[in-house]
Amino acid sequence: MKIGTALFTYHRSDHTRQVIEALSRNHVLPENLFIFQDGMKENTNVEEWKSVNRLIQEIDWCETYVQVSETNKGLAKSIVAGVDYVLQKCDAVIVLEDDCVPHPQFMEYMLKALKKYESSKEVYHIGASSEPAKAAANGTDAYFLGRINSHGWGTWKDRWKKFSHDYTMIGQIKSNEELYEWFRIWGEDLESHVLGNVYGRTNSWAAFWALTVIMKKGLCMSPYESFVNNIGFDGSGVHCGVTENTLKLRPLEKTEEVILPEKVELVKDYKESFAFYHRWTSMEARNMYYKNIAFALLKIQGGKQSIATWLEKKNISKIVIWGKGQLCDYLIDAVKEEIIIKAIIETAPKEKEYRNIPIMKWKEIPHDDVFMVIVVPGYDIERIRNMVDDIDLKEKMLSVDELIGKIKEEC
Repeated sequence: MKIGTALFTYHRSDHTRQVIEALSRNHVLPENLFIFQDGMKENTNVEEWKSVNRLIQEIDWCETYVQVSETNKGLAKSIVAGVDYVLQKCDAVIVLEDDCVPHPQFMEYMLKALKKYESSKEVYHIGASSEPAKAAANGTDAYFLGRINSHGWGTWKDRWKKFSHDYTMIGQIKSNEELYEWFRIWGEDLESHVLGNVYGRTNSWAAFWALTVIMKKGLCMSPYESFVNNIGFDGSGVHCGVTENTLKLRPLEKTEEVILPEKVELVKDYKESFAFYHRWTSMEARNMYYKNIAFALLKIQGGKQSIATWLEKKNISKIVIWGKGQLCDYLIDAVKEEIIIKAIIETAPKEKEYRNIPIMKWKEIPHDDVFMVIVVPGYDIERIRNMVDDIDLKEKMLSVDELIGKIKEEC
């Protein structure tokens, strides 16, 4: 089996340099390295683009093929066209983007997996990066799940031939009871990415590859410890903003032989592990949730008991609010005279404080000094509870609607 390695670049020279240097230090080097650089567009940093071009032209430690686009295709078209090209010449492909820094055993892992599961046609995708979900251990370095991960990955020619860019796939999945149940575990959030493509907010190829695999009920591999460190969460990329890197990285000094599962089967207890990881709530459902909360709050205002007085009766003097927005503002105004608000939680804070209240990630909360965490996006409360691994903090959480329900019970 001939396996080609594809590297997709554009105009981030520092990121690209780190990827190239790390790949050159892999215990096993690519047999064929196909490098694709997207063409410049109007606002491209020309010097950065040229620096990347010099870097990819200077690679001399393995056989390379360099293709520089005359036009700017964008990430989605570049990757699909590049993977198509490699699979015209090879039986399988390994894919890296310019922000995916490979572990020294990345190639060993990918080559071993692609060779081992070549004849297991139910396996569609080999992922190199870990998932934040708590998957059950199976005694090896990787496990099978139902969702792709695009931060370092690979597949085979016959599987990729089934790739579809059909926008009706979600409708087809939802009309099939068995597929819809599968979709709710592995891909409910994909609907937001597809809608983002429709409205021009995103340009995702990965969402359609993920949907293709879900349509086939295909299996994907993920390592427990990531063989890739994604350094693109720094805001430098076109499609990645500033956010927390949640990858559990394989230590660089770890060089033991990579062990892969002998049996192709879903990881044990996958429904519990991934039950809320890919959940998504439509904007319509969110708006309806907030509308109902607004009406409920108006009723409380007209009653004998406010949020602040209820909290005081429960001897709760310090709270944290999870999430910003108008409802957060209401809560601040409703309790600020009587209750201390220790912090506002955001997944990826872009500022240090809001209305003189510190903004933190949930892991930074001084929860030993907090009596309640009020979750503003209550429609997402189960996913949030599942994400938090601090039992004490989890027990202090109440969504806004749960809080209102308790106040009404005692009125």
